Amino acid sequence: MWPDQPGRVFGNRSVRVEREGRSDLTPYGGLALAVELVQRLELPRLLDEGLPLLKLRLPYYESDHVLTHVYNLYVGGNCIEDIRNLQDSEAFRSLVGGCRAPDPTTAGDFLRRFGPGDLERFQAVEDAAREKVWAKLPRSRRRLATIDADSTIKPVYGACKEGADFSYTGEWSYHPLLLTLAQTGECLRLVNRPGNAASASGVEPHLRSAMRVARRWFRRVAFRGDSKFYQRATLLTCEEEGAWFAVVMEGFAGLQEIAESLPESRWKRYESGTRERAETRPERRRRPRERLRDRRARERGYRNLRTRGEEVAEFYYQPRWAPRPWRVAVKRQWVEHAKGEARLFEECVYRFLISNIPRCEMNTKELVRFAYGRCDQENAIEQLKNGIGAMRMPTGEFLANDAFLRMGQLAWNVRAWCCLLALPEEASRWEWKRFRQAFVYVAARVVNHARRIVARISAAHRFANEILAAWQRVHSLVFY
Repeated sequence: MWPDQPGRVFGNRSVRVEREGRSDLTPYGGLALAVELVQRLELPRLLDEGLPLLKLRLPYYESDHVLTHVYNLYVGGNCIEDIRNLQDSEAFRSLVGGCRAPDPTTAGDFLRRFGPGDLERFQAVEDAAREKVWAKLPRSRRRLATIDADSTIKPVYGACKEGADFSYTGEWSYHPLLLTLAQTGECLRLVNRPGNAASASGVEPHLRSAMRVARRWFRRVAFRGDSKFYQRATLLTCEEEGAWFAVVMEGFAGLQEIAESLPESRWKRYESGTRERAETRPERRRRPRERLRDRRARERGYRNLRTRGEEVAEFYYQPRWAPRPWRVAVKRQWVEHAKGEARLFEECVYRFLISNIPRCEMNTKELVRFAYGRCDQENAIEQLKNGIGAMRMPTGEFLANDAFLRMGQLAWNVRAWCCLLALPEEASRWEWKRFRQAFVYVAARVVNHARRIVARISAAHRFANEILAAWQRVHSLVFY
């Protein structure tokens, strides 16, 4: 507990560096868990049968190429060239049971083989593996599947990138579309689009296919989106598929007039979920922190906005193209405008959302909280960009970059499936850096035996026991 001698605790002694003669060591010992899950799901067989891209398999199969990209992104590779770190590792080759791994140039050429039909077949293979995982979930976790939709601008810096265009922000970019499942943290669809595509452009076929897959295993399916997804085709797709939806609407003049004409008795006080939880918590000893931003704005005479109160109400509204009236929940916010210490005026702002969820399932407050829960998807977008590097767009071809997005989507879902079946559930919400430090970057020695491969992870790692227990859970799973 205490040093034997006075002075610094760190001795700062001279360190000598020597080369280890054995080559069966790897810093990616936690990858063994992902490899075991991939084998249990029979992903190699599904990929080889459902994705016929190669005329001659000499020596690699389609699954070898796909899993090379997936494992590279899973362990933290930021580009195709990082595959060489796995290619030169004898321990990695032993871990996946291969004598060699594809070269980065070969991996890039494989992406260029994808056509539109091949991308659909790849998605079907991933959905087949996904359904195997969902079949293992208890019924209590399969009551509701909430599909969130959003898009993001991905700037590119090559003037010759096929499919790139100027976005609404004026950037030379792509505009990928993202569909995620809120309950499990999975990425259901990740589709590349030109930079000038609208936010909801082409979402209907992808939403329809995702809903049909989810409907086979979940009791109810719901869709959430921002105001860009308030489209006739999108909402009618939800109606046709028997799904709920809760979509933000633009506050046009007709809705404003209806909201202003509502009697005061219809309005109910509203508090966000975080505020209500804070009020119900026991009082803490530490005083709450001062809102430093507001104080700085007052001291320097900046214009400042503050929400003084919120109320919610609802009414029924039927667009011209809608088959029946739908619920419209409106949130009324009292916003105070101030400059320095002077209070200028108070403004009433209305926010609208439309939904077909029955009142017996959600009241107005619950509906508003449910609809704005989609904002958590921004964390997934940020991690897909910067955490796992799935949006690197490494090639010059549009469909090849789309194929790379699908590899990143599969790598993301391998982690989500590991967390659903074996690892702590909250790990699916961790940043990729934290997840890798906990469950991937583990020093291990990979030993080849006659009939099996053993990865001996370091007992000094903080999560060594959790990794071993997770591997045993995955190893005991039987998928049909």
